[in-house]
Amino acid sequence: MAFLAPAFLALGLLAGVPLLVHLLRRRVGRVIDFPAVRYLERMEQEHSRDLKLRNRLLLLLRLLAVLALALAAARPIARLLGVGHAPMALAIVVDNSLSTGVVQNGRVLFDSLRVDARALVGELTADDRAWIVTADGRVIGGGPDALRAGLDALQPLGGRGDLAAATRRAVGLARSGAPRTPVVAIVSDGQRSSFRSDSVVQSDEVPVITLQRDGPLPRNRAVLQATPEPVRWTPGGTVTLAVTSPDSAAWRLTLNGRTVARGTVPPATLEAPARVTQRLASTSSGWVRGSVELDADALRADDTRWFAVRVAPPPTVNVRGEGGVFLGAALGTLVDEGRLARARAGESRAVTVSGADAPGTRLPVLLTAPRDPIAVGEANRQLERLGIPWRFGAIARSQVLARVPARGGAVDTSSISARAFDGTPVRTRYPLQYSPGSGAAAPTGAPDTIATAGGAPWVVAGEGYVLLGSPVDPEATDLPLDAAFVPWLLEALARRLGDDGRLIEASPGQVVSGLRDLTGLEAPDGTVSPLASDRLTVPTQAGVYFLRRQETRAGALVVNGEPSESEFAAAATATAAPNAAVAALVTGRDVVTATDGTKWQEAVFSRAAGQALLLPLVALALAALLAEAYVSGR
Repeated sequence: MAFLAPAFLALGLLAGVPLLVHLLRRRVGRVIDFPAVRYLERMEQEHSRDLKLRNRLLLLLRLLAVLALALAAARPIARLLGVGHAPMALAIVVDNSLSTGVVQNGRVLFDSLRVDARALVGELTADDRAWIVTADGRVIGGGPDALRAGLDALQPLGGRGDLAAATRRAVGLARSGAPRTPVVAIVSDGQRSSFRSDSVVQSDEVPVITLQRDGPLPRNRAVLQATPEPVRWTPGGTVTLAVTSPDSAAWRLTLNGRTVARGTVPPATLEAPARVTQRLASTSSGWVRGSVELDADALRADDTRWFAVRVAPPPTVNVRGEGGVFLGAALGTLVDEGRLARARAGESRAVTVSGADAPGTRLPVLLTAPRDPIAVGEANRQLERLGIPWRFGAIARSQVLARVPARGGAVDTSSISARAFDGTPVRTRYPLQYSPGSGAAAPTGAPDTIATAGGAPWVVAGEGYVLLGSPVDPEATDLPLDAAFVPWLLEALARRLGDDGRLIEASPGQVVSGLRDLTGLEAPDGTVSPLASDRLTVPTQAGVYFLRRQETRAGALVVNGEPSESEFAAAATATAAPNAAVAALVTGRDVVTATDGTKWQEAVFSRAAGQALLLPLVALALAALLAEAYVSGR
């Protein structure tokens, strides 16, 4: 037995009042033997036994009434009577991942999941506490009306979400409702990608009841990839798309909503999708929103994949010989391909690419360490003159591997910087030391270190500069021999030192950081939401969102769902019992899977069998008071 309001047990002290009154009414007097009243005394003694019995009965009834009311006020719950359910803390996990948007038997699967959740909400009482937790981490609380309204407003996500994190949060919420019976109910389509096997949830003593809605596997077509190359179109480029389809599928490629190319791909699997590279030229400039689309099928959400490109003239560079042969050759290749342009004399916005010891440079610059250690002093004086808050330290010649700092707990291996620097051998380096100078103001954020070597900053970037702590020479580092070097060089010149801004590719619900110089996010419908910090939770719906710096578009956030969401067969092959795929990823004392909505509902409320004892105790108190009144009136 447990109590929802244990403090009211203190009312039980009032039981002492009837007892005190009873004791005060006892008459203790002086005994005088008077023969004339012996008869009366004998009659009184015989009547006194009846009075004592009656008074003791009244005392018991009054004590019983007070104790019953005190217990009722404390809201006891117990699994004694087996009728209804005891107050419970119920957390309902509703899987609203991308795959739940599939149409089965003429109905969207997510609507079926929502009906199941509504049925649970309909059985809740005023003594229950309940929450709805979705795959994207949203929590809806409140009474049954608020929960029903929240369910009606839910829609499938544009991505996978994180059902494991949602379940983990639901377990915590259910525990917080103690002393009510904690229960977690999960309703899902069992799509395996939404519940990763490396994220097993430990529910311990909290019962977890799952309902997995299976259905016939649809014939699904999906766009798995839409990648524009290069990073800047001048004004043309290519888009590489990958499509999986059980039959031949027609595709359309759009730029800013206008169809610019069409084609057909042969049947292909998720493991070996059909790939097409389409050359295009944009008639628009600036940031351009693009998409690859297929004809609608059972799962509409993966029939479109979004991309964004920056269309602008090639960045101009002023190449100095102090940067070395390899840097000059890489820049020459980019110039020959039309991705860069050589600056004319006196052009102010040209990026100077050179060794840091070269005289006469001005921002913006991409500088490398000097090849001759004797020139380090001159290089540091040049950095100070340019206002760059970094200096070259003493030369180090031991071989180490460069590392890219983790952003948000893990290295983003998809970034161009990570592909170029992470794991690159470095044999000669000048550890970069942050030295803003006594007259300079301290930075508001951490210095932007792109890569480290030997634990010290190796590549850093800031407003108008990129600084490399080694010469671009194979004797110093393998960086110029790496295939990712030239793409990174173009990215640094166009985005970090040019005016291209940022291009971020993310999944719905993901958190991205490093947005401290941005002020707003422009949605596909044109509405702009302010950015209050340098972190952003990616919107749940797929599309191209533009990053704003005041009134200017300073980049693009491309949101697409994970390709694994398009693989419906994954859940069925994940376990020998297909309808237990979700339950197999939760460990605890009481984890079961129901086969249909009715049995799922019964299983959930059976964990809180019994009922609150409020009404029985109030009835007992009333009965005691009625009996007391009856005995008193006799």
